[in-house]
Amino acid sequence: MTTVETARSLGTLLRAVLRMAHDHAVAELGVAALGRVRFGWRDRSIGSVVERAGCRLWLRVVWARREQARGDWWTGNQEASGIGGVPKPRVLDARAWEDGPLVYRAELMSLLPGTACAPTAMLERAPRLDSTWWQGLENSLAALSEVETDRRVLDPDVVRRRITVFFGIEVEVDEDRWTPSHGDLHWNNLHREPFGIADWEAWGLAPRGYDAAFLLGHSLAVPQIAEQVTRRFRDDLESDGGIVSQLYVMTKLLTRADAGEHTQVLPFVHRHVGQLLGARRPLERSASVWTT
Repeated sequence: MTTVETARSLGTLLRAVLRMAHDHAVAELGVAALGRVRFGWRDRSIGSVVERAGCRLWLRVVWARREQARGDWWTGNQEASGIGGVPKPRVLDARAWEDGPLVYRAELMSLLPGTACAPTAMLERAPRLDSTWWQGLENSLAALSEVETDRRVLDPDVVRRRITVFFGIEVEVDEDRWTPSHGDLHWNNLHREPFGIADWEAWGLAPRGYDAAFLLGHSLAVPQIAEQVTRRFRDDLESDGGIVSQLYVMTKLLTRADAGEHTQVLPFVHRHVGQLLGARRPLERSASVWTT
């Protein structure tokens, strides 16, 4: 059994290993590290501002076990560099190396200006966002939807199964109608002053409205922002794909709350699911079928 103390020790060890990997990448890419390093979600990555030839850049190092170091997410940031019409980082160089059972990937990319809208994925208070910022978001998602790709954000079988397991309904998921999406559109990945979108490792095809649904789910604890998202992306959210996307995002939020993350959003999630399904909690098993 893993005790709290053991988990802390493992976490400390992982961060030490990540720091060494970061040092390796700094030397390999010939850059100078500036300021403190930052650790990604669940210590999956480490990053920092670096400098090369007088230019400030961002260095990110991610790790995975050898059998997992492949697929769309592994090269997502680099493959997103060619997307036009969206303020985002561009990968300038990338290196990978193995160390025992682990594989590391270092990406040197342009530094996204501005600051993150929130310190975590989940919004806890309303950021100052003007109409120009919201228009930038709408324009960027519209431009992204026109990109040609065969990458996928989600597995349709997983979407069907999770919604059935959590909410007792069956949904049909038509991949032929999926559209390019960021895939992880939360408030720590959105910048302001100026607008920009970070972290493109997960981008690819998803049901219509998936990005709007993801952002809405991470806005529920701040009703005025949730209302803005709902109003601006109403057509996408109220489409068949948008309903499926919202239900799937709610399963993700509930799973993470069960692991102790952002538990404060639980009442809002349950209320939102009740509104989507047109029923009060506890939810009854339904024979309803939505098609997308």
